[in-house]
Amino acid sequence: MNALLLRELSYVIFDLETTGLYADEGDEIIEIGAVVVENLQITDSKFHTMVNPCRPIPAASTAVHGIKDEDVQSAPRCDAIIQDFLNFTGSRVWVAQNAKFDLSFISKKLRQLNMPMRQSVILDTVAISKFLFPYETSHNLDVIMARLGIPRTGDRHRSIDDCRYTALALIEFLKLLEKQGVTSLPEIESAFVKADLFMKTEKPKTKSLFG
Repeated sequence: MNALLLRELSYVIFDLETTGLYADEGDEIIEIGAVVVENLQITDSKFHTMVNPCRPIPAASTAVHGIKDEDVQSAPRCDAIIQDFLNFTGSRVWVAQNAKFDLSFISKKLRQLNMPMRQSVILDTVAISKFLFPYETSHNLDVIMARLGIPRTGDRHRSIDDCRYTALALIEFLKLLEKQGVTSLPEIESAFVKADLFMKTEKPKTKSLFG
């Protein structure tokens, strides 16, 4: 895969909505979305499901994403659909905005189910943004969208729309990287999040629900 050009790779951009900030303190996934980018285009292939967290959704979290208890009460539990998500992602390169946050929840669920993490690294669009715009101080998704001229045509902080926004940002980032002569994965190693760190008992802290 490393020998392929960045524009030749197949990417799966995923996003989670959750009950709160900290996977290791009992917060749970309530929505999973994913879209695929190939040949610098968003394809029609997508994954989306609500998830029953089996716990109440705090009002502070609902204020961010708008998801209420009644929206997830009849949804499947995460352990029933996590394999479907993994099957969808396949061998594609995983990409997320503020990847450490989403990865902390995915890895927790995989540990609970004694399932392996098949991806060794995940590309973080926050880190790519820092690579391309090192003198900018903010790299959240709203700022990235404004910086790249990506219009808001759907909801923010809902998984499938945020996946699409992040995918559009990734496409523009790949074009900008190419203009700078950066054409392969090893050249953007600073944008990797190492998944194996999250599969250990001691996990890195994550900090933001607002990617």
